[in-house]
Amino acid sequence: MALSSDIDLPGSTTENGKIRREFVDRLFDDFSNGRIDECVAAFTADLKMEVPWQAPGMTRKCRTPEELRALLTWTYTNFVPFSISASQSWELESDGLAVIYATDAIRERTGRPYKNEYVGLFFFEDGLISRWVEYHNPMITVVALGR
Repeated sequence: MALSSDIDLPGSTTENGKIRREFVDRLFDDFSNGRIDECVAAFTADLKMEVPWQAPGMTRKCRTPEELRALLTWTYTNFVPFSISASQSWELESDGLAVIYATDAIRERTGRPYKNEYVGLFFFEDGLISRWVEYHNPMITVVALGR
């Protein structure tokens, strides 16, 4: 993965950093295996999930578990096979974790590959994710979707 090999900094070493990374790894494993209910259960009821850098008309904001469930379900069913995995993480102040991760998938309708790299910011409250902000290359998404 280009991002991680270019950055290659030491990851989180505190107990909280390790626990949060394991939590995100479980989230990604559940997502990769279509366990959408388990994914949604990893978030607080007043969650904030957003993808601020996206092609026009494709910006996403989820503010309820139902909105998050709809986004994750759409993604999992439209990119087959779908996998997502983290390569590096760093603990942030204020109960946060910065994570570098990647997807490896095929857009079912177009047959085009979807291999994107991300930087995600995860913030936690009471052991659950309360906020997830995801940054990636929106042009890779546009090409995979065939737009």
